[in-house]
Amino acid sequence: MNRAVILHKFVDAIIIGCLAVIVFSIILQVVARYFFHAAFPWPEELSQLLLVCLSFLGMYRAIGEDMHIRLDVLPREGGGPLVRLLQAAGLLAAAGFVAYIGYGGLELARNSWAQPSPAMRLPMGMFYLVIPIACLLSFLALLARIHLLLTVERNR
Repeated sequence: MNRAVILHKFVDAIIIGCLAVIVFSIILQVVARYFFHAAFPWPEELSQLLLVCLSFLGMYRAIGEDMHIRLDVLPREGGGPLVRLLQAAGLLAAAGFVAYIGYGGLELARNSWAQPSPAMRLPMGMFYLVIPIACLLSFLALLARIHLLLTVERNR
């Protein structure tokens, strides 16, 4: 099993774990409110933060599986060298955007490391760290797509 498959399985496990914790914490909160007429202070906050983690890691997986949202103006298959070059330019623009968001996320995580979350009192930077990590993985996945696109063009 190569490293990419292991990484994909690891990220998939994190995504599934995030979703399971979200479901469990929300059910726990509903039960606490309905049966005990008291709410825990942390389930909503935890669910929101894990949803952000799930979304950013899902971005990476969608890019890696070539299932990300896009506007298909150019043909996906066939086409000449100009079409492939334009597709690569679009992927390169997406990589630049992901790099920009990742840099901003790194600054956000760094600047908010000392700030505790309101309910759980954990460092907010710990949760924001998923942004640069997922963006780095997405950036590398986009570069791999560009490489594959241009390599296939050379072999034709």
